[in-house]
Amino acid sequence: MSHGRWLFLWCVLALGSAAAQSSPGELAIGADDRYVLSRSFTYLEDKGGQLTLDDILKPQAQAAFQLVPQGGHGANFGFTSSAIWLRIKLKASATTPPDWLLELAYPPLDRVDLFTPGPGSAFERRTGGDLLPFSSRAIPHRNHVLSVKLVPGAESTLYLRLQSEGTVVAPVTLWRPAALWQHDQAAYGVLSLYFGLLIGLLFYNLLLFVSVRDVGYLIYVAFVASMGLGLLGLTGLGLQFLWPQWAWWNSVSPSAGMSAAAIFGVLFARHFLSSAVRMPRVDHFMVAQLAAWSLTLLSAFILPYTVTTWTVTILAVVSVATGVVVGVDSIRREFAGARLFFTAWAVLLLGVLALALHNAGLLPSNAITANSLLIGSALEMVLLSFALADRINVARRFKEMAQARIAAEHAMVESLTQSQDHLRKVLREREAILNSMLVGIVLSVRRRHEWVNQKFAQMLGYPPEELIGQSSRNIHPDQESWERFGAQSRAALAETGSYVCEYQLRRSNGELFRVEMSGSCLRTKDPDSGVIWTFLDISARRKPEAPIGRLPPALSA
Repeated sequence: MSHGRWLFLWCVLALGSAAAQSSPGELAIGADDRYVLSRSFTYLEDKGGQLTLDDILKPQAQAAFQLVPQGGHGANFGFTSSAIWLRIKLKASATTPPDWLLELAYPPLDRVDLFTPGPGSAFERRTGGDLLPFSSRAIPHRNHVLSVKLVPGAESTLYLRLQSEGTVVAPVTLWRPAALWQHDQAAYGVLSLYFGLLIGLLFYNLLLFVSVRDVGYLIYVAFVASMGLGLLGLTGLGLQFLWPQWAWWNSVSPSAGMSAAAIFGVLFARHFLSSAVRMPRVDHFMVAQLAAWSLTLLSAFILPYTVTTWTVTILAVVSVATGVVVGVDSIRREFAGARLFFTAWAVLLLGVLALALHNAGLLPSNAITANSLLIGSALEMVLLSFALADRINVARRFKEMAQARIAAEHAMVESLTQSQDHLRKVLREREAILNSMLVGIVLSVRRRHEWVNQKFAQMLGYPPEELIGQSSRNIHPDQESWERFGAQSRAALAETGSYVCEYQLRRSNGELFRVEMSGSCLRTKDPDSGVIWTFLDISARRKPEAPIGRLPPALSA
């Protein structure tokens, strides 16, 4: 026979042997340290929640049991108001130890009842659940841990009744006591690292708030504290270490903590991205979410846990998805810290979606799906802390740039001040030179004196300040002469850029005297830009007088 045929025959025999050894609702127990029971349960849904163990033991109820879904290591029934009965037959070998611990690793379950065979045909009942004070637990543990006695070489049928206002899930494992305590070392160690991380982030950002006085850090601290509060309730650590006698608060804390965390998370997003200014439409939607979360927080204390849990689950998906969308838009707009902000909310969205699908019974219960919010929130809070740190770095760079710009502006102002001082000195020197000249000089803009030298003022008998800013009309013989001079000089200046003539002016006492005038445009052929006029008093020359008010012909153009 060929090797292929031998291999095929071996596989068939192996499958047949496995099928013969296992059947629904049964599990062989040997001397191993642990056995996962979840996939071996059969279950019965009690929709009214009224069936007792005696009702379950009746043949009609026994025939109604069916095998639990085989995905994952936890029997997940999602949100249900029904009581779920789980049944399993444990076949102990002759070497099986008698003392075992049954761990149901889902702390938020409201009520857990375990029925194990007792003397004769009776059953012993052990109870648990997060609605009972922690002191009532026979075994102090954050999960629901109940003792089980097995008879070596015999079969024992266990019944487990579960009921809760939230998700009903049964990740059940049968442990040897020493193996469970050893396993707890790692589990509590991981949880200690998680909550230690939260405490570290909380105090670090609280110190940053005290240092930089940015309210964003205070909002982040409140976000971390609220998230930690909710997860303390979900993981069972709160009931075990912080509020062991407050069973009512323990059932409220997950919804209340998550609602408060969502409120501060949305506030943080609005502050971090300045959404009210940068994206007002999205900001209006975020404000509406704040209102919804505030109502949810209030309802956590007055409405049934099931209603609040559904509301938290739906709003969490909406809010975190909004954070992801806003993060994408922020990256497009190149906001500071936008990439880390987007990554943080994207990771949290994956965790929230996984937990929502897990709670709805659409995903199997395992270490990843059951703890997806722990994983996602830890990564999100670290990334948001990095985003805040990146924001500090960006603010520091802007501050350094602003300081450099201010220093440059100061240097420029100082240089300009020195230049202006030098210019004033030069202008004073030039003005002194112009005032000492023997000819009158005027700067005229649109026939108004902008500046005159002392010689020109002396010619006319006015103080210089009385002439500056005044129209040249008063120094002309009459209105007609002033208008005719203006038309003729403007035409010549516009054509050649200069104008020279002899003309009569009027002194302050009304006396007329003759001057030789010369004008030049400040800008070539543009009289409106301003004209520099020079005046030479030629009254002493013996020349025939031109009639008063008449303009003599220009000497040159």
